[in-house]
Amino acid sequence: MAEDSTPVERKVQLTGGSTYTVSLPKEWASSQAIEPGSTVHIYSRRDWLVLTQAQTDRDRRSATIVAGGRNPPELALHVAAAYVAGCEEIRVEGVLDTAHRRAIRDAVSGLVGIEIHEETAETIVARTMLDVADLSPSQTLVQMELTTLTMHEEAIDAVLTGDSETGRRVKRQDDDVDRLFGLICREFQRSLVDVSVSQGGNGLTTFEYYAAARQLERVADHAEKIAGVAERIGETPPEEVTSDLNALGHQARDLVRRALSGLLEEDDPNTLSAVVADAERVVEEAEALDRDLYELGLTDGYLLGTVVDSIIRTAEYGVNIAESGLQVAMREPNSTFTEEKT
Repeated sequence: MAEDSTPVERKVQLTGGSTYTVSLPKEWASSQAIEPGSTVHIYSRRDWLVLTQAQTDRDRRSATIVAGGRNPPELALHVAAAYVAGCEEIRVEGVLDTAHRRAIRDAVSGLVGIEIHEETAETIVARTMLDVADLSPSQTLVQMELTTLTMHEEAIDAVLTGDSETGRRVKRQDDDVDRLFGLICREFQRSLVDVSVSQGGNGLTTFEYYAAARQLERVADHAEKIAGVAERIGETPPEEVTSDLNALGHQARDLVRRALSGLLEEDDPNTLSAVVADAERVVEEAEALDRDLYELGLTDGYLLGTVVDSIIRTAEYGVNIAESGLQVAMREPNSTFTEEKT
C-alpha cells in the first residue's frame, strides 16, 4: 500500500437530502487498494477523522519464535517482547526441554491477559484473552500508583525497624507493578500500528499513560532497592535519622500522588507547578540529610545513604509526571495561564 503525506482534499456533499458523501479520486483509491465494494472504517480521533480499510481475522497479529540456539532467559525475553509489541498469538517452535518450557510458562504468567493455549512436544502457543474495550489505562495507572507507593512506604518502614521479612515481601511485589506496566506498554505499542485501538482517554494519549507508568515503574524499582537495604542493615538508625527519613519518604510519595492526580484529573497547571517547586525543597532536605549521615559516621551510614538517594529519585519521578501534566495542559487550544497569587 502506497504511503503519501500529501493530503487529499475533498468536499462533503449532501446526497438525497439525508446522506453525506465524500468521493475518493480513483487513482488515489487504487494506490491504497480500495476498489468498488471495498469496506472502510472511519474513526474519530479528537480533531481528526481517520479512514482505514476493514480488518479481517487474517490481520490478527502473531509472532513465531524459533527456540533453536536460544537459552531459556532469551526465550522468555522474546515472549515478553512479542506481548508488548501487541501480538495476540505467540508461537514458540523447536526442541523444548524442561528449562525452556519453564521459562516460557513463567514469562506468560508474568503478563496480563495471556494464557498458554496449546502445548505439544515441539510447540507452545500462547494467546491473549484481552478485550481492549474493557481496558482502562486510568484504572491501570491508579492501581500501579497504589501498589508502588505502598511498596515504597513499607520498604522505608522495614529499613527503619530492621524488618527483613517485610523487605523480602516488598521486593516480590515489584513483579505486580511490572505486569501492570507491561499492559500499558502493550496498549501504547498497539496504538501506534492499529488505529482501532483506543488512543488513550481522559484527555491523554497512550504515550502519556506510558510515560507516567514508566515513572511509577521506576519508583517501584527504588522501593525494591530500599527493601533490599532492610535485609542488610545491622541496626536501627538513631531516632532523629528515623524521623527525617520517614518525613522525606512521605513528602516524596505525596509529590508522586499530587502529580499523578494533576495529570489524570487535569488540575490547574499551578497545582502541577507547585509539585515541581516542592520537589526542589525535598531534594535539598534529602541532600542535607545525606551529608549528616556522613558526618555521623554510622555503621550503616552507606546503606542509609542509598535510601536517601532512592527518595531523591522518587521525588524527581514525581516531577517528571507533573511536567507531563503541564505539557498536556499547554496542548489545549487557546490555553491561558496566570501566575498563582499567594
